[in-house]
Amino acid sequence: MNTENLLLNLINIRRCSSVSLLDVMENESDCIESIFQSYISSKSKKDIFLFFEGKDDFKYYVSRVSSHIGDKEYGVFHCNCKMNVLTIQEMIANQTAIQDDKKNLYFIDRDYDDNEDIPDSIYITSSYSIENYYFTDSAIKRMLIGVVGFSEESEEDSLDFKIVFDHIVNKRNEIIEEIIYANAWYSLQIKKSKDCGKFPQMTPLKEYSVVKNLNQICDFERLVKDSIETTEWEMNNAIEVLKTNPVNEIRGKYFTQALTPIFRNIFQDAGKKHNRKLFSKKRKIHLNLSDIICELSAYADTPPGLISYIKERLSV
Repeated sequence: MNTENLLLNLINIRRCSSVSLLDVMENESDCIESIFQSYISSKSKKDIFLFFEGKDDFKYYVSRVSSHIGDKEYGVFHCNCKMNVLTIQEMIANQTAIQDDKKNLYFIDRDYDDNEDIPDSIYITSSYSIENYYFTDSAIKRMLIGVVGFSEESEEDSLDFKIVFDHIVNKRNEIIEEIIYANAWYSLQIKKSKDCGKFPQMTPLKEYSVVKNLNQICDFERLVKDSIETTEWEMNNAIEVLKTNPVNEIRGKYFTQALTPIFRNIFQDAGKKHNRKLFSKKRKIHLNLSDIICELSAYADTPPGLISYIKERLSV
């Protein structure tokens, strides 16, 4: 990735920030330099290094990577954003011995960005983000079985499982309907920004509570003052694309913000002695409600491409 593309990506990826571009560049430069120097000083002491966008990413990836690392020593770097992961990877590839970079694993979210110039040494999620892997049908089923302890041989368990599973899926689908228009507009702003060189500040749209049930272009133009003009025809096309696989394509943070409270309420309901809404009897719940992201990560989907990436990088 050349310098021009790095700068464009920095502007594009940090468009959600409310601070000036100069401040962003200075802060990220300090962060990048600190990570790079730390890597250089410790690369002879560890076998493998893992680079993530943020701290919560480790919760998802660690169990997927650990089974392939075995007892090897590994280091972890939280790079603070997607752009920093890309920049660090390029610095390591350009400034250290070639073999050094081959024991490093880099993980980023696909988002709505154009990722075509990103090298194969970096893993890009197949969905919008890792959070999308938490809320597929298969991930929800695994979490219910693991947390509640449902067992197929019990008719009572089977009935309760179906009720709770259907409840969660219905809630998820309702949420998709509430925010699909917002996601279509969001995705168009990101995709159009590269073509026109204008990068809207998307900070006002970061919360599910703000965007749910907004279904007029003017609603978003009011929230994002420097937005790029978008037509209803473009919106309809973008919505149709999202509808092909909304669980994969909707912005993952919205799912986390909207569905995490629903999961908490369900599991709290399961532990009640009386007045339960979804369960036929009190259930013993195996769950750390204070860190539900860690729990969601444990039961989330693992794409085949992720396993292939890990195996390929660690086989070098």
